[in-house]
Amino acid sequence: MTWRHAPVDGPSVSVIVPVYEEESAITSNVVALISKLEDLKFKRILSDYELLVFLSHERYRALSSYLTRNENIMFFERDKVNKIGSIFSRGIRLASSEYVGLLSPYNQVGLDVLEDILKALSNHDMVVAYIGNYFARPWHRIIASIANTILVNLLFNLNLKYYHLNFYRTVAVKKVKFTTDSHAAMIEAAVWMAKSGANVAQVPFEMVPHNFKSKSRAFEINNIADILKTYARLFRQIMILRKRIDL
Repeated sequence: MTWRHAPVDGPSVSVIVPVYEEESAITSNVVALISKLEDLKFKRILSDYELLVFLSHERYRALSSYLTRNENIMFFERDKVNKIGSIFSRGIRLASSEYVGLLSPYNQVGLDVLEDILKALSNHDMVVAYIGNYFARPWHRIIASIANTILVNLLFNLNLKYYHLNFYRTVAVKKVKFTTDSHAAMIEAAVWMAKSGANVAQVPFEMVPHNFKSKSRAFEINNIADILKTYARLFRQIMILRKRIDL
């Protein structure tokens, strides 16, 4: 006799969504993300989800009533100086699902990768999504991204392909003590998890070229200085003092 087992629901996921640019298509892009998550839920690849959306008061008022009524979305007000690192760490503290990660709402990431991420999450503590089509980005961002990845891998004896679009087992990443509100907060999470023995999977995603103009803080002198200081603190904790978190 052949036994048939009922399909097992996939994991639940919290998605941190930082909203900055006053882009007219933001509502439709978030709707597209919700539509993809609902489709994965229907396929039982995903059991449930929550969106943790960080945005200005003005942007909140501009969103459609559909979004504000959706019980899977929680809105959190941010001020104008909130940096991506503080939003990321705050989102992790607020997350209530099994796994948590950050996605841009501007459709820069091909949403088909979510299925690969979710399938990998069931057997891993951490899933690294890396850019499969690097040349879809401006050349200066390609160089900066590759240089940063090589530097972090050399400093911490790792072999990760990307550091800024990862999903983590929530109970584990909540133990990371973040020390910065810059982009380096995402490096802190990845390094602490990887060096503490997390099971890691890496999946490629398609970077979708966008046509809106954003003023990134990534290349500001103060931000670069903060990132380097964060790397120094992290190196001392991880490589010299040999500290780890309990997974």
